[in-house]
Amino acid sequence: MDSNLVPKTVGERIKSLREKAKESQKELGELLGLTQNAISKLENGDTALTLENQIRIAEHYNVSHDYLCTGRNNDTILELLSKYISLGYTTVSEGQEISITYPVMKIDKHLFAYLVRTSQACNNEFMPEEVKERWIQLETSLFYEANKNNDFSEKECIVPLPPKFILPDDQKNTWRQADLLRELHNYWVNQNKKEPKCGENEKETK
Repeated sequence: MDSNLVPKTVGERIKSLREKAKESQKELGELLGLTQNAISKLENGDTALTLENQIRIAEHYNVSHDYLCTGRNNDTILELLSKYISLGYTTVSEGQEISITYPVMKIDKHLFAYLVRTSQACNNEFMPEEVKERWIQLETSLFYEANKNNDFSEKECIVPLPPKFILPDDQKNTWRQADLLRELHNYWVNQNKKEPKCGENEKETK
């Protein structure tokens, strides 16, 4: 989108999104739990956009938070997710005849750090709820601040493992890395075999 055509303020961008969706101020207000007058003030810049309403509006109109707040990166949710998370496959050789392929997920380092720290807060059984909420609010603020100049070039790499490879049992006690990769390769090969090929469902219903 031409930067000259992007509405200059948060309120103007909200108004533009609402009008493109052919919604009235009353309809948007019902979504946010606000009155039509409150939406009018929001669009005119008389009141500030809260984080809660920012999240709801971004999800409702399928735009990024960055676009809503700054006018940049007018991506759809899927386009935005592809910047933060991607999945590829890596192949390693074991001997001359065996090739092992397994998935590797790449996650933006800021998102990864946010997910790790907020999950630590959520899973702490001994922490009071109000402390958890403040911790998560702080991590959310840090995440948005870090993303202002994020070029998405730094990633954390993760190999997604099914639970059966993580839970301990006697057999896994003797596993080496090659054994784990081989089992993971076999798992994904079998999963792909279970997926219906293009046209199979259509053939069955004819």
